[in-house]
This record gives sequence, structure tokens and C-alpha cells, in this order.
Amino acid sequence: MNLKTVKISLIVLLITTSKVVIGQSESTEANWWPHQKTPKNILICNFSKSEANLAQSVSGVVAQALNENLTDEGIWLQVDIEGYDGHLALLSKRTGAKRMQEFNVWQLVERYTKKSIIKGYVLYDQKREDATINLATVKCGLLKAIMVDLSQEREVKRLGLHKLDDVSKSKPMTAREFKLLSSQLNSGLLVLANPKAPNNRDYAIAHKAMVHYGVDTLLNSILAWMKPLSPVVGWNEGPEFSHIAPCSYWGMINTASDWCYNLPLISCGSDDIKKIITTDVSKINWEEIKNYHSYVMSDGDNMQWSFSNFIYGSDYWSNPYNNELAMSFTTCAVNLAMVAPDVWTRIVLTQTENTGVVEYGGGYYYPDLFGIKHPDAEKLLRQLAQKISVRMKATGVKVFGFICKDLYSEAAKKAYQIFAEEIDPLIGMIAVQYAPYNGGHGDILWVKNKKGEAIPVVTAKYQIWANLNMKGSGNPSEINRFINHDGTNHEKSSFGWTIVHAWSNFRKDANNELVDCKSKTFDSERGVTPLKWSKGILNKDVGLVTIDELLWRIRMEHYPDQTKRIINDIKR
Repeated sequence: MNLKTVKISLIVLLITTSKVVIGQSESTEANWWPHQKTPKNILICNFSKSEANLAQSVSGVVAQALNENLTDEGIWLQVDIEGYDGHLALLSKRTGAKRMQEFNVWQLVERYTKKSIIKGYVLYDQKREDATINLATVKCGLLKAIMVDLSQEREVKRLGLHKLDDVSKSKPMTAREFKLLSSQLNSGLLVLANPKAPNNRDYAIAHKAMVHYGVDTLLNSILAWMKPLSPVVGWNEGPEFSHIAPCSYWGMINTASDWCYNLPLISCGSDDIKKIITTDVSKINWEEIKNYHSYVMSDGDNMQWSFSNFIYGSDYWSNPYNNELAMSFTTCAVNLAMVAPDVWTRIVLTQTENTGVVEYGGGYYYPDLFGIKHPDAEKLLRQLAQKISVRMKATGVKVFGFICKDLYSEAAKKAYQIFAEEIDPLIGMIAVQYAPYNGGHGDILWVKNKKGEAIPVVTAKYQIWANLNMKGSGNPSEINRFINHDGTNHEKSSFGWTIVHAWSNFRKDANNELVDCKSKTFDSERGVTPLKWSKGILNKDVGLVTIDELLWRIRMEHYPDQTKRIINDIKR
């Protein structure tokens, strides 16, 4: 039976199986996301596009009140995005929270004004689309207020709400103003929010977070003030490295989450975490000599993708060819287990037998740059690795992957050693260079865990990436021809893996050859299907395996006696 056909109702019935219970103290120590209390009742909020910021602020103020035991209700913002109805169903089943009737946003404003949960409003001007909108969000969190645009003020006055602040004509927040507010803010969370978008303002208000957008001196002031090993929610402007690097320098854990919705309720935590399937080492044929290779999908640290299209879209986790190709996927399992347990549950319950799962870093940061603005960067990275270890053990994921600025730097090598020592159990690690992803060209570096066992750090040999003319790069057909050449020694197995760029599109030309597309077209595909199209190019001696099986085989090849002892211990 293909589990991907399982309906949400069946998944809800299965939710109580295969759980791992984490001790309360252990769970708290391993959690870097803010705690959100669970509501007894969930109210559904409908809103228009122009009311999105208002709705977000109502949800955030109510979530804050829930945390302060002033209400037992929570708000679910109704969004037309695949997957969210399923997440709500699982959330209700897990927590026992009752789903109540639907309201429009103004009905909820009136409801919580009467309950004295909403204390007033902060006036802003949406047309400005600048940092004053983020300033309004911050002040709403501190004042227990809702965000009201100039065009909405008449309606909110009719309900009797008082204006607590007005930023409609203000200048963006300065470093000095931030310093004055910082003592009232949550130093364990930063929300990066594009002023043009409403997303995550509810989460920021719920937890009194600083909200910012831009790579500037204020960003560095904020990061310097924050508590290390804290989450950075959202996504910043400009080139990726320019805003991930500062967060890495200050020891923060970034997430690609700018298009997440309903984080206040989705983040109602659980210590009962379901475990993923990993390779059964007892079923591996160690005698067979082949050219072993793994395909690994990129961008699994993208949390918003995990909430929707990654699971539900046919390009990736739900692709019908996954088993045939022994596909492996980078994921944000560790963060999902903390902040979106029902999303993680959905992934576990729809996993097919021959798919592999990688924990992609515990978040997005560069380990070779991590914490270097602090006096003891190594200590910070070690603490992070310890937290990651607890959550990896809970989720059952045994392969760790990450992106480095420089794979071969001494700082990167030190990070590999720290990960090997602190993450247990660990089959092995896969390493990607920021640019190009396959900068290691398949090299294997070795480090030792605390038991003295050799742990491989295997770099990507090839990258499937459209319109990228670099060594070891190309479309699936070109890469598969490269893979064929790796198997010329028929007396010894060879090993390698290819990272598959999740957003690259390919199509077949008139000669049935794969060609790159610059964007999505009606006849193009991305993700897993182009790999299926080109599978026939692979020689018969190529063995496609999951990444965890590949790592076991590499360990057996290089350290057979040690690996046999470890496998025998697992069997016992």
C-alpha cells in the first residue's frame, strides 16, 4: 500500500502510534523556540487581503493572552493553502482542542475587546510599505494592541477601542529607539518580516519579539543583543549569504519561514514525537559490488515549504517515483519537532519504505562561521549540537547535513568533529558548500565520535541544477552519465551522492533529451520526476540507495571490523 494515498482522517487515527516520549526537562533544554500554551477552543478567523495585518495582530494578542492564562482560546487564520486544513485536524486530535465556529476578523476584534484582551490599537499606514509597519507590530506585542491601518480607524473607533500609539507618520526605528525598547522585548526570538507581507506578525506579537527587515547596522545591534542559540523566523532581503552570515556570526538559528502561517497554534508543543523509518542494516547485501549512488533533494531547511508543497505537492515527498529512485530528502525535522509537531507527524505517516531523511543542520547557518562574534564559538556550537542530538534521537533521523561557507576550512573541520562527538546516534554526515553545492566533489573527510568510532563526512560529488555551467553540474541526464563513469572499477564498489536543486525545472525536447528551463513551463517538471525520466541512462552496475545506506556502505568499506561490531550491537 502506498501511504501517500492515506486520507487525513486515517492519519488522525494513526497519530498515537510509534511515538517517542521526551522527558520534560530534556525537552525544555533541547528547545530553542518559545513555548506556546495549548488552547481548549480554536476559533477560525476569516479575513480579506486588506485585513491580513489586522487578523494577524488579533491572533497574536489572543495567543499572548493564552500564554498568560487570560483565555483558553486560540485563533486559527483561515488560509487557502494546501496542507493547512490537515495540520489543523492533527492539532485538534493531538491536543483535544475543540474547533469552534468561524468568525470574520471584526467579530473577533469585538469579542476580545469586550473580554479586555485587546487593550487598544496601534495606527499605521499600510501604503508606506516600510519599517514603520514592523514598528507597529513590535508595539502591538508590548501594548496588547491590534494593528489598524488608516483606512480601518473609523470602524475600530466604532467598537470603542482607544488608540495607544500612532506610527503612521513616524520614521523607522533607530538603534537608539531599539535600545530603549529592548528591555521589554523577548531576547530569544527575532522575526524578519517584509513590510509588504503580513506573515508571522501573529507570532511576533504572541511572544513580544523584535521585528526587522534589512541587512544593516540595526540588524547587527539586534543580533548582538539576542540570546545565542535563538531562532530567527522569516527571511531577510538581499542575497542569501549577506543575511545568513550575520545570524551565523552571532550564533542564531535561521529558518526559511517568511511564508508560514498560524505559527502561534501550530507551535503548541508536544513531547510525543513520531519516528521516521531508517535503513534496516540487517537487510543490506554487503557482498554485492556496485557503483552506489544517492540522490538528495536540496532546501529541506525551508520550513514554509515543509508546511505545504514539500509534503503535498507531487514534485517531492509525495512523488510516485520516490521508492524506485531511493530518494533522500533534506528536512528541518529538528525544528518541526519543536515548532510544528503535526507537520512532522504528517511527514512520518506518509513516508514510503525506500526514502531517506536528513536533518539539515538544525536550522540554516554556516557552522564554520557560527558564533564567531562571541568569545567562545566552539562552546556555542557544541551546545547547539547537543540540543540537535536530543531532537534527532526523538525523530529517528540519523543522518546530519549542513551547508558550509568553506568545506575545508579549519573552522569547518572543527565543526564536523563537534557534530560527531555530540550527535548520537549518527550514521554519518553530508556536507554542502554554499556555492557551488558540490564544492567538495565527493571527498570524504573522517572524524571520530566520543566512542572513537569513525564517522564519515561525505561531500556532494555532483549537483543537478538547471542553467548552471560549473564543474560537476548539469541536468539529470548529464549527471547520470557522470555517475556511470564512477563505476569503471568492477572489483571494488564506488560511492557518491548528488544534490538535486529543488527549484530547477527540466523538460524533454523533440529527441526525448532533457533540457534546462529558466522557469516553470507547462511541459516541465522539477524535483523527483526528471530523475525518473533520465534513470534509463544509468548503467546496470549503478545501485541507487538512500543516503543512510550509502553512509553505512562507506563505513563498511573503510572500517569493516568497527562497522560490523556496531551493526551487531544494533541487532542486539
